Amino acid sequence: MVRLFLPLIARHAAGELARQHPGLGREEIRAKMLADVPRDADPAVLAMVDAVVARLPSSAASGESPAEQGGGLSAALLVLANLVPLYGVIAWGWEVFPLLVLFWAENVVVGVLNVARMLAVDPADALLWGAKLFLVPFFCLHYGMFTAGHGVFVLSGMFGGQGYRVEGLNPLGAALAAFRDFDLWLPFAVLAASHLFSFLWNYLWRGEFRRAQLKPLMHKPYVRVVLLHLTIIFGGFGAMALGSPAWALVLLVVMKTAVDARAHLKEHRDA
Repeated sequence: MVRLFLPLIARHAAGELARQHPGLGREEIRAKMLADVPRDADPAVLAMVDAVVARLPSSAASGESPAEQGGGLSAALLVLANLVPLYGVIAWGWEVFPLLVLFWAENVVVGVLNVARMLAVDPADALLWGAKLFLVPFFCLHYGMFTAGHGVFVLSGMFGGQGYRVEGLNPLGAALAAFRDFDLWLPFAVLAASHLFSFLWNYLWRGEFRRAQLKPLMHKPYVRVVLLHLTIIFGGFGAMALGSPAWALVLLVVMKTAVDARAHLKEHRDA
């Protein structure tokens, strides 16, 4: 029973210690904990110390700001990745339709990686796997319907463009046709790579998965995606009403990038 609850207790203890000692690294906090442990302490106590230390931030003593510790590098790469759709507007003469299809596909990547984040939350915690069996499918269904509805809205030609026939609430076939017609694979790959890097760098390598909470993690994409949807939809209608001039589309990309980068930094600062 103790082993079953150990990861759960350790994760909460690590979060509390990180808040109490924001300037200390793992080894310094470990030394503080061991200073209060007798030399002949029960092995279970030492196992608890090790479990807590494993869930502490790896860069607490680096002197960086919280945003730099978390998403600074990945946010910079996200901004650079958004230069590709900006180039598409300026050099390839994109109008609003392919731009919004690309941004919709990016939201699909955000959802897929959030599923990976939920599955990777503290894998040593056996109790969490029971919750994951319910929450992960629920997220897939809810976020999937949300994103599918947005995809139907974009791909059916509401923002101009030739529009594509969408079967029911499944926009996948129409999205693939749009990707082929507008050569969106390279821009999509660049945006997807920036999100994948953030997952590997911040969540796995820097250890966010050890401290993440499953239920809040399930809700996080919605704040970011809804804000992006509002920016993209209103910006898209504005650009379309103006006849999709290049300056309006450039402004849309810049607004989207600024909102995305700010949300990205906040997400990893909170983590």
